[in-house]
Amino acid sequence: MDLPSLPAKPSLAEFGLTGHSRFEIDASGDSVQSLAPPSKSQRFEGIAFSSSGNIIGVATADTNTVFMFRRKADGLFEDTPYWSIDGPSAGLNYPHDVSFSQSGDTELLAVAQRGGAIAIYEKNRANDNFGPHPVFEICGPKTKLNFSDGVAFVPPIDDYLAACNLEIGSICFYRRVSHSPIGYELEPVFELKHRSLSHPDGLAFSQCGRWLAIANHRNHSISMFQRRNRLLSGGKLKYGPEPVTIIKDPGLRHPHSVAFTPETNHLVVTNAGANYISVYEPQSHDFRMRWSQAPVVQQTVGPDHIFKEVNARNKMEGGPKGIAINGCSLAICSPEHGIKIFSFRERLSIR
Repeated sequence: MDLPSLPAKPSLAEFGLTGHSRFEIDASGDSVQSLAPPSKSQRFEGIAFSSSGNIIGVATADTNTVFMFRRKADGLFEDTPYWSIDGPSAGLNYPHDVSFSQSGDTELLAVAQRGGAIAIYEKNRANDNFGPHPVFEICGPKTKLNFSDGVAFVPPIDDYLAACNLEIGSICFYRRVSHSPIGYELEPVFELKHRSLSHPDGLAFSQCGRWLAIANHRNHSISMFQRRNRLLSGGKLKYGPEPVTIIKDPGLRHPHSVAFTPETNHLVVTNAGANYISVYEPQSHDFRMRWSQAPVVQQTVGPDHIFKEVNARNKMEGGPKGIAINGCSLAICSPEHGIKIFSFRERLSIR
């Protein structure tokens, strides 16, 4: 039953709530912040919050740039980027996704490039600037990277870096071997393959690192894997071999990116071929964790006429692309809408 709107609080409908969900998105007009790219030639593809949540990094594939937006004292983000990683010294080639990791008294930024490389930049200890040169690059034949569209540090201690290989349908894991200078093994220590992986375009880990979600762009599904017990895997990092859940919701349309919420492990999915994000609820079945097949929330992102105009030309475009979550902030990006930042609530119990 819909609750009446009150002047001081948005209604449940405005929060994008469906049924008895424990997850609510505040989509009322005043609560959503929008950030536009500096020019129309810059198409936002992948997005991430820094560890503190005070910086947003966003990859613009067509212009080989990563832009940085900074949070102001009032909690909102500045309208224009304060910094960018670009130009010949940056060495970027179609950057598609980004991921941050705290590293001692500084922070790292990993950038996945479709050409088959991951560039890692370090934050300047004197300010919030990253780069301009990468401090390390994971590239070359040993890496097995091919159309590396997604990247994420592996929590809880970020001692590994994982990347999607869209064309060959695998996830590669690279072990960190040095903190100073920054260094990673070029050969993956683990390669996750499964028949359910179909053009994996984005990936995300829960904060504890136990759960891995992969967006399958081609067959409109999400594969969910559990990290294996180190005692059973010989002390090595491994996920799988079988997924704990494969979400085959008919509403998924070319899923692009995924993100877990910090408290309840709801999974939020962007649909590049639809004008909404989808949220799936974790559920316990026979002492095992599964995720719902139907979304508990489906939130429209932008004006439908803009989506339809783009999607009519290409069924894989027009919808939201990158997604990032920090605290109670949910940011999505797309070529059509730039960046949109929502607030959300997740409730631990329902009465």
